Amino acid sequence: MPIFDTSLISAAAVLRSRFAPMPLGLHIAFCVFATVVFGLIFIRKKTVSSLIWMLICDTTAVLQFFNDPMTATAVAVCEIFLFALLAVVSIREKKAEKAKKLAEENADEEPEQQFPDDLNDLDRLIKSETSKLSDNSNDVIHNAFEDDQR
Repeated sequence: MPIFDTSLISAAAVLRSRFAPMPLGLHIAFCVFATVVFGLIFIRKKTVSSLIWMLICDTTAVLQFFNDPMTATAVAVCEIFLFALLAVVSIREKKAEKAKKLAEENADEEPEQQFPDDLNDLDRLIKSETSKLSDNSNDVIHNAFEDDQR
């Protein structure tokens, strides 16, 4: 009984690098598939997280061509950074999506009346119109707006 299984040895021989997750042909096919899928998701939803997922999947392809430990470490650090960035971006996208849905629900229920915050223009218009109507300061129209005088 052999100590090593020959199928395991032959499968390991197909790997070009000890850091590569799968054989070259399969890995390149995976990267192309992931690029197409996440590219289509980006086109459809316009989310940054889909682009980050595409980068996460494609970054490991570097390990097929460079098999030194320094490159593997750099790819690992890059992957960790991309996953952290993905978490932050995904949370922000979810919050923005919830806020958008809430705003749509509120807009459907009751349209808000838009009032200007600054009513000084309206005050000046009322004063100018009342002064045009009445030159006499003792008449009814002038006295009706006496609270507005400052």
